[in-house]
Amino acid sequence: MDWLNVVKTYVAVVESNSFVVAAERIGITTSSCSKRISWLEAQLHCQLLLRTTRRIRTTEQGQQFYLQSCDWLKQFDNMRHQLKLDEGLSGSLSIGAPAVSGSSYVTPLIASFLPAHPHLRVELIETEAGIIPDLSLDIVISRRLEHFDSTSYRMLHLFDYAVKCFASPRFLAKHGKVTSAQQLTRLPLLLVQGQIRSGGVKLNDGTVLNQTPQFITHDPMAAIQGAVHHMGVVLVSEDLVQQQLLDGKLVEVVPGLLSEQRSVCAYYPNQRFENPNTAAFLQHLRQQTRPVG
Repeated sequence: MDWLNVVKTYVAVVESNSFVVAAERIGITTSSCSKRISWLEAQLHCQLLLRTTRRIRTTEQGQQFYLQSCDWLKQFDNMRHQLKLDEGLSGSLSIGAPAVSGSSYVTPLIASFLPAHPHLRVELIETEAGIIPDLSLDIVISRRLEHFDSTSYRMLHLFDYAVKCFASPRFLAKHGKVTSAQQLTRLPLLLVQGQIRSGGVKLNDGTVLNQTPQFITHDPMAAIQGAVHHMGVVLVSEDLVQQQLLDGKLVEVVPGLLSEQRSVCAYYPNQRFENPNTAAFLQHLRQQTRPVG
């Protein structure tokens, strides 16, 4: 038998406390799973597991072998990962991100990542901001999900950001000069769906802007265009409206007024044997991402 697969099977049985669950996890029959453990015990000349009709538990030697197996498998996985990096990655990598983050943030990172991996294919898939990550994707870029706690995922913090308030000069001329956050609570807002779902936008002075907008969109760029066309005040990151500010189509409303800081994170499946493509791109994210305000 293959020692590597047998040891992986043993670790799966110990961690799941079930031959049936372990077999399903690694894609073999329960009978094959049991035969692998029996073969392993025969090779080691000791009993690793105590089996009863209700439970499975490790012997003292079995527990020691389990801990050593975990270390060995981790070392093997790291070695395999390093070899793949040396020769370039292959296969595919799926990344989910909201439309704006995908085009302005993720795409440049993919562009700087791919030249070292000519045999790798990356698929960028549009996801909705603030939604629980999809396990079918290798990585999901999203603002931090505050109340999301799942052992199925790991999270990598990327950077923090804040939004500001912008409107067209014509809109401000119509509604009068705005000098305080309290005045903003009486003006039409252009909130995106994610901001509405979060209960509005809390500013750094404690004011919450959550009045029901007449125009609702999932797309921040559509909300920005709404502001350009004098429909209301839009709350977005300043980097998204640089061109509109330069063209004079938008101006900052109440300079210095910001939202509370939010975090952008990468979510990825929590697996014992990390996909080398995923691991490499996450490392690229760590190296290339710089905190922004």
